[in-house]
Amino acid sequence: MQRNFIKMGIIISSFIGCGREFLKNTQGDKIRIFDAVSDVEVDESNDESLESYYNIVMDNVSGNDIVFIGSSERIRKVFDDNNTDYDVFYPSKERRGEFIENQVRKRSNSKSIRELDANFNKWINEIEDDEHSNCYKHKLSNNGEFIGNTPIIMTYIDSVINARRQENNIGNSDTQ
Repeated sequence: MQRNFIKMGIIISSFIGCGREFLKNTQGDKIRIFDAVSDVEVDESNDESLESYYNIVMDNVSGNDIVFIGSSERIRKVFDDNNTDYDVFYPSKERRGEFIENQVRKRSNSKSIRELDANFNKWINEIEDDEHSNCYKHKLSNNGEFIGNTPIIMTYIDSVINARRQENNIGNSDTQ
């Protein structure tokens, strides 16, 4: 007997420096990750571009376990306007220095570092002020805490891996 499971990944809005790349590098061989932050160009000042971005993300949710989206207010708004659930991971304001230092260590360009420095608290406020019911917020308050080592994501990844193993075992027993 062949069983079909409904598969749908989660959408994660990741604040700059919250460990998106780390998660891709450490878990990308175990789970399917689509990174719309890196792989999809979007002009946030253009509504058509934002809708296209949204559609590309939604086309990739069912084939991936995690889909990363940007954390800007305009990107989050298009998901809110379409009543699409997503999780946003962001640092506490107290971690500002740590996040800037991490970008320097990562050798991000100086313009990006200055922009993060100038807008850190403003961007955190925008996330914290977001009242949409489709936005599930996860504040990363502890030094060294990132998406790739937070218990909620690690539990999710373990459940995806276990479900895939179980699915493979069911498929193997059905063919015998």
